[in-house]
Amino acid sequence: MRLGAGGRPGTALLAALVVTASLLYAPPAEATFHEMSIREVYPGGSDNASYVELQMWASGQNFVAGHHLVAYNANGSVNEDFSFPSAVASGANQATILVADSSYSSAFPSGPAPDASDAALNLSPTGGAVCWTEGSPPDCVSWGGFTGPFPAHVPSLVAGSPASPGGVGAGKALRRTIAPNCSTLLELADDSDDSATDFSEQGPSPRDNASAIAEHECPPPPDTTPPVVTIDSHPANPSPGATAIFKYHSNETGSSFECSLSSGGADAFGACAASGRTYTNLADGNYTFKVRATDKASNLGLPAAFSWKVDNSLADRTPPDTMLLSAPADPSDGSAASFTYSSSEPGSSFECKLDAGPFQACEPGGIAYTGLAAGQHAFQVRAIDPSRNVDPTPAGYSFGVVLPAPVLAGAARSPSQSSPPPAPGSAPVPTTLTGRPAPRSRDRTPTFRFRSSAGARFQCKVDGAAFKPCRSPFTTKPLAPGRHTFKVRAVLGRAADPTPAAVSFRVIGRR
Repeated sequence: MRLGAGGRPGTALLAALVVTASLLYAPPAEATFHEMSIREVYPGGSDNASYVELQMWASGQNFVAGHHLVAYNANGSVNEDFSFPSAVASGANQATILVADSSYSSAFPSGPAPDASDAALNLSPTGGAVCWTEGSPPDCVSWGGFTGPFPAHVPSLVAGSPASPGGVGAGKALRRTIAPNCSTLLELADDSDDSATDFSEQGPSPRDNASAIAEHECPPPPDTTPPVVTIDSHPANPSPGATAIFKYHSNETGSSFECSLSSGGADAFGACAASGRTYTNLADGNYTFKVRATDKASNLGLPAAFSWKVDNSLADRTPPDTMLLSAPADPSDGSAASFTYSSSEPGSSFECKLDAGPFQACEPGGIAYTGLAAGQHAFQVRAIDPSRNVDPTPAGYSFGVVLPAPVLAGAARSPSQSSPPPAPGSAPVPTTLTGRPAPRSRDRTPTFRFRSSAGARFQCKVDGAAFKPCRSPFTTKPLAPGRHTFKVRAVLGRAADPTPAAVSFRVIGRR
């Protein structure tokens, strides 16, 4: 702790006692008194109503007891060295502390009550200076005919050119100039160490420590950047089919989309879904597809375009062949059953059904059922190729489910009465993720780690792709910015984990 600029009378012993007292009664380590500046000075002159307003630019600066606000004459000599008698209540960021002369209440009868009163704080409007000498850094303002210099101090006291060089006008205060309304937060950067730059004459507006804090952050500037659309998937060129499916996305979340399809004519944009646009019954010919986005700030972006030729003579009308790769044992000891399958045509989708249920879309890699009742069951799966040809002869498998007999409570079991262990590879095993990327990461090739029971192998998938064999650690191919999903399941024998481990994450950055 430093004594006030210009020195305070006393011996070395007195100084040592002051330092000792400051250590004994120091505020908590996280609460300091350094980070504040002078916000407003009213040099009342003959009305003896001078005041100085300090303002915090960081929280926890209210422990000011025993620290100094020093006033100087025009020649730099000390006019008054005021020591705060106590701390103030509010240490909120942007809170203020008001120190006033004895006649302040007469000059400002409706103003807030000073947080500290100093009868000797008689500032002259013709010239002078005030410093919060114990700031970090110190903060000073000079005005009128102040020529200085300031007394020696570490760090040095600096005020630059005086504000109001002709003297402060009658009834006027000097207030630090920070942007009005937005952003009105006082910050260290608002102090250039030049009083003529930092302060200007204003009508006095004293504010004490209990006053409401009116400063606020600046709202973000309006968004004027148009969104950019990327076409993610489109038909082949030339396309052998009368159906065209487009997928696309915007670089701005929440955008709406408009699409157009032309065949030599003018573009006519119409609203289309964020999930994509499908066109059917296209005749042979040349086409151009365009899609554009409007973001939430109503900025309309330029369209992305794709041109291609439709030639229905090239259409694939041959259905795919579906192959069942793995199935549960027959009979199966347990209520769970897993199947894996494939198609003779890459890019096929699949539909599955169990027993009398309908065919429903299922994952390309495989499917797992749980909670099966005891008895006979029948499973079927059929592939649908990219040309929408459906396998007319689904792959099928029939199997029986045998559930272990319940054991009555309290009944003793001999070794011969124990349920036999499941057949090797007939029971699904759990999958555990042991390593994954952060929820938001710039890594476009994230790595995943996982484990399961001994002897298990693994199948992985990213987003809508099919499950494919993988091993830990697994690193993806480069991913586009946006949200993605990774899934992994353990496979032991012919049984796959029916509840794959899954994680969603976002790749951030520009496309």
